[in-house]
Amino acid sequence: MTKFKKYWKGSEELNADTAFLANQKNEFSEDLPLDEVLNTDFELNSNRRDFLKFFGFSVTAVALASCNKAPVKKAIPYLVRPENVVNGEALYYNSTCGITSMPITVKVREGRPIKIDGNANDTNTNGGTSAKTQASILNLYDKERLTGPMKVSNGEASPIKWDEMDFDIKSKLSAVAAQGKKIVLLSKSINSPSTEAAISEFVTKYPTAQHIMHDPVSYSGMLDANEASFGKRVVPAYRFDKAELIVSFGADFLGTWLNGTINAAQYSSNRIPTKENGGKMSRHIQFESLMSNTGANAEFRVPMKSSKEGKYLMNLYNALAAKLGGLRLNVSKEELALNAIQNAANELEAAKGKSIVVSGSNNPDIQKLVNGINVMLGNYGATIDLNNHSNQYKGDDKSFNQAIGDMAKGNVGALICYDSNPLYYYQNAAELEKGLKKVNLKVSMCTTMDETAKQMDYLSPDSHSLESWGDAQPYNNMYTFMQPTISPVFDTRQAPLSLLKWAN
Repeated sequence: MTKFKKYWKGSEELNADTAFLANQKNEFSEDLPLDEVLNTDFELNSNRRDFLKFFGFSVTAVALASCNKAPVKKAIPYLVRPENVVNGEALYYNSTCGITSMPITVKVREGRPIKIDGNANDTNTNGGTSAKTQASILNLYDKERLTGPMKVSNGEASPIKWDEMDFDIKSKLSAVAAQGKKIVLLSKSINSPSTEAAISEFVTKYPTAQHIMHDPVSYSGMLDANEASFGKRVVPAYRFDKAELIVSFGADFLGTWLNGTINAAQYSSNRIPTKENGGKMSRHIQFESLMSNTGANAEFRVPMKSSKEGKYLMNLYNALAAKLGGLRLNVSKEELALNAIQNAANELEAAKGKSIVVSGSNNPDIQKLVNGINVMLGNYGATIDLNNHSNQYKGDDKSFNQAIGDMAKGNVGALICYDSNPLYYYQNAAELEKGLKKVNLKVSMCTTMDETAKQMDYLSPDSHSLESWGDAQPYNNMYTFMQPTISPVFDTRQAPLSLLKWAN
């Protein structure tokens, strides 16, 4: 029989003192000196229950006595009421998210956007949105937003008029082009046809100009691999709603990998057994190093070190090649999750032409392996579409690294950053900062005073997407349009308009 140690609160309990045992039955046995607590001259010794009653009444009385009459706010009606505006009733506008390029519906009350939801009429997203889309409205009311154009000198920014800034920038761009130095326009991936047209006008005006796209979360490895495998530098459209089996290696496709909104809508539609699909639902195997939202939804989740992903895929490739008659790769024999790989190969063979294999790696060699596996399985044209491809990611890491090298050599005369903050997300920010010191003209079309903006010469603040007209082509067969839902809050200007101004 297990013996437990016994503890006592004090010597009174140990010795079973009669006074202690009597007070044990009384929860509020100790008297409290209320005269000391309340700074009064009366002797108000009382027990705890009376103290709490007295104290509660005192606090309530003080709170009531300290209440002031609230100021009167008068609501003044419109002298001339705007069309379709009724006080207290919200209006809804269809538009496009400036971050994800997905269709949205914006709830507007009294001329101010207050909520973003997915467009319920969009069959691609089924009315869904991502966390980034939901949070994008916060940037509109960010108190750190730049309120107008500024000129930066010795780290200090001072306001400047648009006309003055445009004149300075155009004259300096012309001087850089005359010297034969490069003009680099750095941006995130652009999928807006109208913005691409404005950039084309700018590049035509300045022949030494080069547009480089680079994303903080890069998919350049996948783009390079697809160019090597298929001659198309594109991100394919994955049809998770047509796949009976999904095998993912570190790709959180229900969260942050590619377009999580459309992926989740397709994935969920194929995970519900119905009479139409014969009571079947897709199966999902996830290999990953960290728990993700996607891994939490998988039937089988296999822990995997990120450093072993290439070897896992090689084993899977060889296992499928042995079954389907493909050429095998030479790999070292190493104990990995061989049983899990073999089981995945067996299931993929059974779901040939109705499966998807994806990887979240940015290594082009790993992405080539994934391409080879999907080719063996006959997934291209069935569950993977290279024709109606995605335009959401076009970044080129090689071109960006080359531009940084050109800055260090002094070959770049002007740098224009559009919705890009490379000093924050680039892995070698120190090298980039050194190169910036050799660039004569530096302009940032930012919205806040970010890390890169502090090193610029001119700040041309871009308008928020909820203040702007625009369009987007997130997929090759999908167009969306953007309309303003509020008048510009500050003296900002859309970036494409700035480029057209500087191109005359």
